Amino acid sequence: MNLMAWSEHFVTGLDAVDDQHKALVEMINAAAPHLASGGEDAQSAAGPLLDKLVRYAASHFKFEEDLMQQAQVLPAYFAQHQHMHQTFVDEVIQMRAQYEKGESLSGNDLLQFLTSWLTFHILSEDKRLAVQVLAIRKGDTAAQAFESLDTSKGAPQAVYNAALVDLFSLLTARNRTLTEANAQVHDAQRALEAANRLLETRVLERTHELADSNRALESERQALVESLTQLQQTQARLLQSQKMAAVGQLAAGVAHEINNPIGFVNSNLGSLTGYVEHMLTLLAAYEQTLAGMPPDLRASIESLPAHAELNYIREDAPDLLRECKEGLARVKRIVSDLRDFSRADTVDWASVDIQTVLEGALQVTWNELKYKAEVIKEFATLPPVLCSSTQLGQVFVNLLVNAAHAIQERGTITLRTGSLQDSVWIEIVDTGAGMSAETQKRIFEPFFTTKPVGQGTGLGLSISWEIVERHGGTLEVQSNLGHGTCFRITLPTSQATGSSHGS
Repeated sequence: MNLMAWSEHFVTGLDAVDDQHKALVEMINAAAPHLASGGEDAQSAAGPLLDKLVRYAASHFKFEEDLMQQAQVLPAYFAQHQHMHQTFVDEVIQMRAQYEKGESLSGNDLLQFLTSWLTFHILSEDKRLAVQVLAIRKGDTAAQAFESLDTSKGAPQAVYNAALVDLFSLLTARNRTLTEANAQVHDAQRALEAANRLLETRVLERTHELADSNRALESERQALVESLTQLQQTQARLLQSQKMAAVGQLAAGVAHEINNPIGFVNSNLGSLTGYVEHMLTLLAAYEQTLAGMPPDLRASIESLPAHAELNYIREDAPDLLRECKEGLARVKRIVSDLRDFSRADTVDWASVDIQTVLEGALQVTWNELKYKAEVIKEFATLPPVLCSSTQLGQVFVNLLVNAAHAIQERGTITLRTGSLQDSVWIEIVDTGAGMSAETQKRIFEPFFTTKPVGQGTGLGLSISWEIVERHGGTLEVQSNLGHGTCFRITLPTSQATGSSHGS
């Protein structure tokens, strides 16, 4: 069912105007069911309808105004009719702006406005326009055409039109009041939103301030933890250095005291070996003459207990002398290690390629490594290092041999190098048995060893630690039982002073 039905009462006599009026009626009827339903359906239909009304008004009102100018109606009437057009346009534009702001727009109010305005405009103003234009076309003047309007004949219609004008004015005033009220509500909402945003901003700023304070406190705490850790490490290194110094003094004294007896024992053992060899030679010659001796003398000699053990003595004496020499050589190695531990031999320091020193140590130990491990090299380009290549070579040899001994059957030894800002680092990593935390705490102590008795002096890592310390570097270990061990040496590329260059 249509909201408005086209009637002959709407016919003005100007076909083009009537066609445009019919199009407007159809436009309103098409949107009416949606507008009358209310809710979101009405809101979604209001916007497109208002857009169409704006376009319609721009086209239709221009057509009517051009028509009045062509007919040259009275200027006063033209102005009055044009003002009516502008009033409608202003009202539609205002409602369109209200809709764009998201303000509530009643579909029924919009329909009432359009039907009242359309009825009033067609029955009153556009019919008056048509009467004048048709009269002028027949030859009347503009004044005659205006005077020919029969106001008395249409008295009831005039009353009706007046009532429509009042209704139109009332709806317009109501709509503007609602618009102003909505604007005030929106202003209040915007003020509230601004206050909320300001509050959120302040809360966010305060949150950021607290977060910054927390981060600063956390940084300070972390700095304190790091300082404490460094202090503990420095204290441990100092204690280790003091321990090493004390043990070094003891080792120097012990080595000196043992070295002299070793010297004459070694000399006497050499002489004794020669004596035994001469005696054995003499016994061999004596045995050859034993057969030609008188029977009584021969029987007397053969009855001696020493003669019965002669063969055993001949076989055992060289073995005893050999074992004595081996034991003495081991004592000499221990004394040598003690001397190396207690002092640094006078050597020449020079800037060398540390990887060349590492390659040399690898060649020295290759015969022992090749049966136990595959060696992997991961070398970087390093700057020269001011060091004693002989002493560092001894460190590398010790670590490589230890790595081989840690591998039970067959494994991998990885050699890595790298550089930092003013230092280089070397890592020797094995896939051996690994060490417990308790063992790692003691491996740099002199005479501490995990090897069976007689297979290690317990001085290799202590000497290595002392040499690296003397170079101003660090020797660190990381290990887990069953997962291998990593020794990491860090060395400065240059020494601050020459005082550490051995003595």
